Amino acid sequence: MDRSDYLTHLEADGRAFIEACQAAPTAPVAACPEWTNTELLSHLAMVWRFALAQVTVADAANPTGPNIPEGDTPAAALADVLSAFAEVDLEAPAWSWSPDLTAAFWVRRMAHETAVHRWDAEQAAGSPQPIGSALAPDTLAEIVEVMVQFNRKGKVEDFPAGSLHLHGTDAEAEWLLVPGPEGLTVTQEHAKADVAVRGTTSDLALWLWGRGQGDLTCFGDQDLLDAWASVTP
Repeated sequence: MDRSDYLTHLEADGRAFIEACQAAPTAPVAACPEWTNTELLSHLAMVWRFALAQVTVADAANPTGPNIPEGDTPAAALADVLSAFAEVDLEAPAWSWSPDLTAAFWVRRMAHETAVHRWDAEQAAGSPQPIGSALAPDTLAEIVEVMVQFNRKGKVEDFPAGSLHLHGTDAEAEWLLVPGPEGLTVTQEHAKADVAVRGTTSDLALWLWGRGQGDLTCFGDQDLLDAWASVTP
């Protein structure tokens, strides 16, 4: 996917997210048990501002706190991040917790962060729609390439004691995750694993983000499957 693809999805999912939160502000968010859609809306608006700060300050060595304008609104935060992402040099330095210390990391990250939280808000409101079919394969790819392996504490070292195979049914998306003494090995292949999960790339991505098994077909030990579904923060 390129910049324009990510921005198209970020704008559409961002607007749908705001609409869902405002339509059902007191609805509880299943993935964030202590939050309603009101808290989720504030959270993602802050995350948009945080991402904007990373690409604006361009300091790859240190995270930069968000600049929250007086009277800020989620719609304004979304508009500002879209504008900045459209103009920024994708190779410009930007802090992240992954090996990718460029602005491109944040353009991709915010598209997927917004898609997942849009699903959260819509689920709370009672009408969740899957991650868009054009975006979902990359949402899944980002999880296995980045989010399973790196978090804000650095490189993840502790993985479930068994391999995982992911099989997307709506795209060419097969992944094998094999933990070992030197960390996690991730490859794109069809291979036998200790546990396997089959379904749409949207459902697979949401499952790895801890949003439940949905309509997925799962094979193998449930405890191991649950362990893989809890690796991402």
